[in-house]
Order: sequence, then C-alpha cells, then structure tokens
Amino acid sequence: MSRRMVVLLVDALGWELAGRTPGLADGFAYRRRLETVLGFSSGALPTIFTGRPPAAHGRFLMYRRARGDTPFSGFEWLRLLPARAQRSWRLTRLLTRAVERRGVRGYFNLYEVPRPLLAEFDLAERDDIFAPGGLPGDSLWDVLARRSIPWRGWNWRGREEDHLAALEDLLERGDERFLFCYTADLDDLLHREGSEGPGVQARLARYRELFQRLRAVAAARGDELWLYLLSDHGMVDVTRTVDMMGTLATLPWRWPRDYLAFFDSTMARFWWRERHARESVRAALCATGAGRWLEPSALEAGGALFPDHAYGEDIFLLDPGVLMLPSFMGSRPVRAMHGFDPAHPDMAALLWSSRPVPDRVRGLLEVRGYLESELDALLGVTA
Repeated sequence: MSRRMVVLLVDALGWELAGRTPGLADGFAYRRRLETVLGFSSGALPTIFTGRPPAAHGRFLMYRRARGDTPFSGFEWLRLLPARAQRSWRLTRLLTRAVERRGVRGYFNLYEVPRPLLAEFDLAERDDIFAPGGLPGDSLWDVLARRSIPWRGWNWRGREEDHLAALEDLLERGDERFLFCYTADLDDLLHREGSEGPGVQARLARYRELFQRLRAVAAARGDELWLYLLSDHGMVDVTRTVDMMGTLATLPWRWPRDYLAFFDSTMARFWWRERHARESVRAALCATGAGRWLEPSALEAGGALFPDHAYGEDIFLLDPGVLMLPSFMGSRPVRAMHGFDPAHPDMAALLWSSRPVPDRVRGLLEVRGYLESELDALLGVTA
C-alpha cells in the first residue's frame, strides 16, 4: 500500500459557505476554520505557500508603486491616444502580450486601470508562484524540489475540468506522492452569482462528487489517500455600492496631479504629492460612512505594513459587503466580493483534512508548516 497526498485549493471557498453545503464535509474528519489575510489572493496564496505574512514575502496586492524599471515602463505614451482607443480590447490584448514578453510569468490582469497610469505601477507577482523559486524565500514548492519528492501540480493556466480529470487519472495510474490542484472557477462564479447562485451550488456538488471518486480510485488501487481541501479566503455577498471616484471628483484636488491613487474593488490606496490633498481626501472618504482608514498599527497587526509604502501611503478599506463602483478592477456590479476585513465571518478560509490537524493551525500562516509535516509523515521521516 502506498500513501499519497492530494490537495485541492479552491479559491474563495469560505468556511461558512462550505459548512452549509450538503455532503461536502463527508470524509473530512478534521475541519479547521482558517483566518485569512487582508487583501486578495495575490497576498493570500504566497502566505499559504511560504508560511510568512505579506510584509515578509512582499506580496500584498496585484499592483504596487513603481520603483525603477517595470513591465509597464514606457506606457506613459499611451496618454497620447484617444480615450476610446485607450479602452479598446485590441489595445488591452497588445499590452498584455507586451507585458508577458517582458518576462512576467505570474498571474496579472490589466482590468480597467487607466492605461497611461500603468507606468506609475508595478506588478508584484512577476514569477510563477506555483513553482520552485517563484517566491521570495523558501516555499512549499522549494521543499518538494529540494527533497526530490515526485509530484504534479495544476494552477490557473488551463481549464479546471481538464486539470481535475488529469488529477484523477494520475491518482489511478501514476506514481506521484503529492498531487496539488488550484482552481479559481468558484471564485468567478461567486462574483457573478453570489453565494446562493445555482452555478455555485452546482460547482460545490461537483467537488463533493470528485472527492467521492478520488476515494474510490485510491481504494481500488489499494492506496492510502490523504485528502485535503484548502482555500485562501471566503467571499462576502455585495449589499451596496459606493462611487469613491465620484466623491473625490467633488474636491479641488485631482489625481494623478495632486496625488496618485489606485482603486481596488474594496480598497482605495493613495500616494500624496500635495499634503493638503491628503487632509481633504481623508475627510471626504470618512464622510461616506462606507469604510475606514487603515492605521499603521492595524496594518502591522495584519502583517501588511510596508515601510516603503509600496502599496500605498494611506489605505481606505470598505466595509464588508460594500463594493467600489467603478474601480480600476471594473465598472460593472458583481454579486459577491472578497478583500474585506479578515475578521468578517464570510471571509474565513478553511482546511479540511482526512488527517488530524494540530491546534496550532489557525490561519493561512500555519498551512505551509502543516503540509510540510504531513510530507514528513508520508515519507516516514521522524524528527
């Protein structure tokens, strides 16, 4: 009998949503609610893979302030194009390919970031975070490579259904000791439908059936299957929207002249060029009643304080359920969003396992260490 580990990391599968899904917990004797980190998957996934907070591994949000040469260097000339051309899908495709040719191997999307402003920013994720050497410092993938453990992984490149079919096939026919699959399809469905959407429920039912088949395949082969269901964060249903850009447009200060701003779907981030603009902007956003300014102490407690202000000198975080519309991430409403206060119940991630989970595993920071100890047990390594 061979022992084999299978980890399915489902983006945006929150503890609350999973817990009320019929039958999903079957076969997972050990279920743990995980505290996520402030921000989005761009910070949460590196935290899972390294066991370090965003301030330590350097990945917090998709876009950060430009320092020196970036994949967007030279894009400032785009301001000479007509506004319609700047918004065209053809230009977006050309710019995306240009960024890829400049060596970016990680996940990125230009979304609706004003094209001339791209030159002011940089991409935090330039390398493949799902591969050895893809993250600053040591990661789970480096451990697998260093120990020469036979493994196979799938991520956002390609179709989920193909990846899950390949995983099932390798469990039946292959010899890999560690199989890992990351999927973001549920995240997309939640954005479009909300937590109670029919597509969301159907996808969760498919995961339940997948787990049943994986257990059956391993049993038929005579293998001992160690199965883990993991997520990076949950999702909050949207209850209202707020026009932050419209609020700022009523002020005498203008971006990017008086300050540089980046408008994520749940955060507004600022770098100041005129100190009086800071006072005016902070007061105006407070008056909306839609969120709060994150003080340095709160950022430090959440492991997201960057002394170089790479992700903003000041950050305004919207209340759970409030969506910024429009934002640099999009101008159309969605049914659910993440990137809110990690303390909100619907933001909690999860770790479900067929194996015991130590009490010390309470958040994303402890997942890498847990999986590494499971690898030790799998291979019969003793401390």
